[in-house]
Amino acid sequence: MDFSGEFTVPGHPEDIMRRFADIDRMARCMPGASLEGRDEDGNYLGVMTVTFGPKRLKFRGLVNCDFDMPACSGVLRGRAASDARGARVSFETRFQVTGEEGEGDVQIARVRIDSTAELGGVLAEFARTGGTALANVMMKEFAANLARELSAADDEAAGNVSASVSATKVLWGAVKQKFQK
Repeated sequence: MDFSGEFTVPGHPEDIMRRFADIDRMARCMPGASLEGRDEDGNYLGVMTVTFGPKRLKFRGLVNCDFDMPACSGVLRGRAASDARGARVSFETRFQVTGEEGEGDVQIARVRIDSTAELGGVLAEFARTGGTALANVMMKEFAANLARELSAADDEAAGNVSASVSATKVLWGAVKQKFQK
């Protein structure tokens, strides 16, 4: 599954990159994600929880990050698996942060994302039918959470992020998105 998208947040690209490099803070902006430390190779270990009504799937995995601060870009690579029916995912996400002038001399950072994911097990069919809709909804939620994080003082925690990604919420978000087009 391939996905490309972009979003804007207030700030200078260099400031946004410094925030992106703070993986612990950025993980709190991702719906359903939590970090559980690092392994001996420096990979971040974590969990992504997805709910399907009363059922919860926990994907445990790892992510490594490469940042090119002068170029305001980076790459995230990861993989995760759930105990449920062989559900597994691996991905590579590249991002680029550029700047533009907003209204009234406000600096706006545009974040461009290009991602490739391989989904296996019960997720393989979902990737073909709803994967892009899920990626769009998650990117929108991440951008909103990031904007709140950026407006917080440096010593404040990120806003309240849901403990899991609701598949029902994603489905309704995707339906709403289709009708708006």
